[in-house]
Amino acid sequence: MDAIKELTQINYGTLIIAICTILLAFKFMWTLFDWFIKLLGLETRSMRLKREEHELLIATSKALNELKEKECEDTKQAIKHDQMIKNDLVKLSETVDNIAVTLNEMKEKDNITEVKKLKEKLVAYYNKYKNSEGWTKVEKDVFWDLFDDYEKRGGDGFIHSIVEPVMREMKEID
Repeated sequence: MDAIKELTQINYGTLIIAICTILLAFKFMWTLFDWFIKLLGLETRSMRLKREEHELLIATSKALNELKEKECEDTKQAIKHDQMIKNDLVKLSETVDNIAVTLNEMKEKDNITEVKKLKEKLVAYYNKYKNSEGWTKVEKDVFWDLFDDYEKRGGDGFIHSIVEPVMREMKEID
């Protein structure tokens, strides 16, 4: 019972001051101990963990910086390669256009040459049959096939005005 009476008579202000003083003394002792360990060059577990975390943080930061630099370099090279591809495509397109123009010119010249050959063959048929009695069905079919090809290739001129009327009047003989 005496103990309970003593507890009820405790001065709580003094108790709080005493606890704060003890905590402050403990903190001071811990700081003094930490300083002393650092002075001796020793390392505690918590100091080692802090150091490792710090080194890891620095290594991560360096790796991120390197990664960022690598990304910038890769982006620059990608842009450079894209530009090179674009330039190559422009050159290729120009080359293809030039080839297409050349092919069209060649086709046109070939067509003109073919029209001249067809015209020559049609005139040969005309000269062969204009004074004759007639022609066979096979010769007639060959002539008109040549004539159709001549027209499809754009042929015109005296073949239509002179040769065609005469050949249409030719009689077919067996």
